Amino acid sequence: MNDDTTTEKAELLRYMTRIRRDLHAMPELSSEEYRTSEYIAERLDELGLSCRKAHTGLIADIKGREGRATVAFRADFDALPVTERTGLPFAATCGRMHACGHDGHTAMLLGAAKYLSCHAPRNNVRLVFQFGEEGDGGAVTMIEGGALEDVDAIFAFHLCPELEKGRVGTNRATLFAGVAEFDVAFEGVSSHCAVREEGKDALAAGVYVASRMERCVTGRPNTLLHVGKMTGGSARNIVARDARLECSFRFFSESDRDPVLDGVRELVDEADRTFGTRGETVVRSVYPPLVNDPRAVDVLESVTPLTEMPGRYTAEDFAFYLRKVPGAMAWLGIRDALHTSPLHSDTFDFDENVLSVGTDIFIRLAETQELPKWQKK
Repeated sequence: MNDDTTTEKAELLRYMTRIRRDLHAMPELSSEEYRTSEYIAERLDELGLSCRKAHTGLIADIKGREGRATVAFRADFDALPVTERTGLPFAATCGRMHACGHDGHTAMLLGAAKYLSCHAPRNNVRLVFQFGEEGDGGAVTMIEGGALEDVDAIFAFHLCPELEKGRVGTNRATLFAGVAEFDVAFEGVSSHCAVREEGKDALAAGVYVASRMERCVTGRPNTLLHVGKMTGGSARNIVARDARLECSFRFFSESDRDPVLDGVRELVDEADRTFGTRGETVVRSVYPPLVNDPRAVDVLESVTPLTEMPGRYTAEDFAFYLRKVPGAMAWLGIRDALHTSPLHSDTFDFDENVLSVGTDIFIRLAETQELPKWQKK
């Protein structure tokens, strides 16, 4: 490595560090990232890159020297409703926080944009700055806004506090589970508990379903069905007229989704027959499993060593991109002696030197000759 290259890398890290800290100090929640979006657009404009918007998300292109293939890189930039306790000099003080590393993701992609805008890559590059990953799936809006038009493959990173700093980990199958968030609501008839026979107990119906729901996933490995909240009733001596269960179903195979949800509906019908209530199952949102394309993982492995990582029951809306074009997401390790806090915690932080690792991999992917014109899914 010559002195000019060393100096350029150091300058690029300083650039990304400044961006990360600017973003960290102004966190905005999903679909409300107006200031963040404007900040990213300003940085792209400084690099001579025009962008188009999809809600608060941004899409920009860098033309390659050969342009036989187009590779997309995605970074998310929304924050969480977490009150920060890191004590950092650039900590947020607004009751919101970049507790999932999205400030780092965006800084890495802007770092790649800065480098590639000065050093034309072999491949065309699509920069996808996505809003709303923590909300209702901003990926869908980005896709509708043209993020994947003429794209041959897409890649993304997620910071990982469980993986040693600087290491990259993924797998050739399902990296994140699919999720169906749903509610079960019961309507009954209230009465005094002294004359329970005159009522129809919605709360009892809710307890009946909650205590038996696990049977809906019996015999289905790699699934998780969870009742996280149940509310109902109005007073200790009144038969409950209403009850509601808020539930989450997580799965690695989409073939499990509908049979399990149908099983829940059958269980609700069973409760209705038992207690005389009227129950309804309402699916609020569905994310598909995030399934990496093995060809894309091979390309990723051609530019950096990979650590095999198991799938997780958490969800990631990068899965929507992978249903449209081949691609892969990978974990980027940040764990060291000083940084051990989990994602979404109020003390989450990372060594900013790791930003150079992610940006360098983006740059190598933009230069790879291993990216064929894959047939889209």
